[in-house]
Amino acid sequence: MKTKIIYRIENPTDKNGMWYDKDGEPKKQIHILCPNGIDKNLPMPKNLELHRKDGEEWFSAGKSIENMNTWFSAEDALSLYENGFRLFKFEVNMWQELEYEILFCKKGIISKVEIPLHEVWDIKVKV
Repeated sequence: MKTKIIYRIENPTDKNGMWYDKDGEPKKQIHILCPNGIDKNLPMPKNLELHRKDGEEWFSAGKSIENMNTWFSAEDALSLYENGFRLFKFEVNMWQELEYEILFCKKGIISKVEIPLHEVWDIKVKV
């Protein structure tokens, strides 16, 4: 079985992302929590053909850890962290590779590990 490593910033309590909640409803938390964010204007259109493929729910993730550093500044990452979001590395066996992102299905998660922010950005986080 083929697997892929991907990266996602999400809220571990409610599983919400920054543009959509876990149910696929637009929330745009990125605009509230990162008003000067690098990628707050990144178009994240919901495409039901892709986001509900095979009757499953698919979620957005970065293709690499470098994506996270490109998409989010240290200021963005810290603001998201202070508001309950965390950076995770997933190993998955269900994914769709798009031009700028990976869509993955949560039932295809093999492993999930939180990555400390200082491993990606030059910041110190109060834990």
